[in-house]
Amino acid sequence: MRQALERRFEEAQSLTPNTPYWQPAPFQCAPLKGSHDDVTSFFSSTLSDTVSASLLVSTEADHAHHVTMDTEVVVALIAAAAGLFTSGWTLHRQDASNRKLALLQNKFTQEAATQQRQFAAKEHLEKYREPLLATAGDLFHRIRNIREHGFLVYLRSNNEQRSRIALLGTLYRFGKYWAVVDELYRTVNILRFQTEEETRSVDLLLSEIGSTFASDQIDRDRLMVWREEQRAIAEMMRPDERADALAVIGFSSFVDKYPTRLESWLSALERDLRTEGIEGSKRLEKLQNLLGQLVEQLEAGRAYAA
Repeated sequence: MRQALERRFEEAQSLTPNTPYWQPAPFQCAPLKGSHDDVTSFFSSTLSDTVSASLLVSTEADHAHHVTMDTEVVVALIAAAAGLFTSGWTLHRQDASNRKLALLQNKFTQEAATQQRQFAAKEHLEKYREPLLATAGDLFHRIRNIREHGFLVYLRSNNEQRSRIALLGTLYRFGKYWAVVDELYRTVNILRFQTEEETRSVDLLLSEIGSTFASDQIDRDRLMVWREEQRAIAEMMRPDERADALAVIGFSSFVDKYPTRLESWLSALERDLRTEGIEGSKRLEKLQNLLGQLVEQLEAGRAYAA
């Protein structure tokens, strides 16, 4: 029995790990004394203590190993999270930069398109500025002479030739103005001309002048010329063959053409101009004011362009 217990004890010793946490003291076996039960109890107790100590050391070693593994995992997770955060932040900033760049590009594109439209509309007006200024100025001065300086005495003159020239000269100025305005609107981009800042004010004045001619709310139908009539007269004011889009027939051609083609369109205007008291016409007053504004606007634009 004794030999069997000693072998079991030695086997228990061989199971004890060699770690710094626990170092068993050298075993010295004193001579065994006592009964068989005492010896058995002694070795059982010793073996139990030895196994418990071994399990404690093993548990502490496993804990240290797990702590080391947990630290490595945490460090790895932190590094991965930091990498993801850095990548995400970089992508976010790159995306924000791309959006900002796209907005700037879109803004520059819109500004370039706006400037191009403004330039095109202004260039078209510049082409017509001088002819329009000349015809508007001529008509303005004739209406002012009729209203303020007694020009109509020439229409009522006993001098038939002078009366005829005064009448046809006045009608010619109306027709020439309509011809230039009609040509302007016939060739321009209407929407662009009406919306661009450089030409909007001119368009508003031209539109109001046309409406003043056509309205039946001013002086009833005296001196009223509808827009269709304005366009028809404008068409006949152009030469049959012309190299220049702005070409308008001269006064002598107008006089020759008047009896055959123009008189039927201008007869009502001729009749009203001969009417007594036409100098006080509200329509003529409004036309004079609007034409004066148009002349000032065109002259201001010419000075600015120069």
